[in-house]
Amino acid sequence: MLRITQTAFLSTLAVLTTAGAASAQSRGWWFWDWYYERWGHGSTGGSGNVSSVPEIDASSGLLALAAVMAMLALAWELKRRRG
Repeated sequence: MLRITQTAFLSTLAVLTTAGAASAQSRGWWFWDWYYERWGHGSTGGSGNVSSVPEIDASSGLLALAAVMAMLALAWELKRRRG
C-alpha cells in the first residue's frame, strides 16, 4: 500500500510541477511586464545578418522533458521488477 501511495504522490507531483512551469512560461511574469514598461526592450545591437532558425517554445520543451522523465521512470521500474 505504501508503494502505491508513494507512486501516486510522485506522479501527481511531476504533473503539477510540469503544468506549473508550462503555465508560467505561457503567461508571462509581472516583473518583466513592469520592467519593459519602464525601461523598454533595450538596444537592438548592431545591424548584422539575420537568419531564420527553428524555434521551440517552452511548452514543447517541457513536454519533451516530461517524455524523457517518463521513459526513465519506466526503465527504472522494469529494472526494479526484474532484479
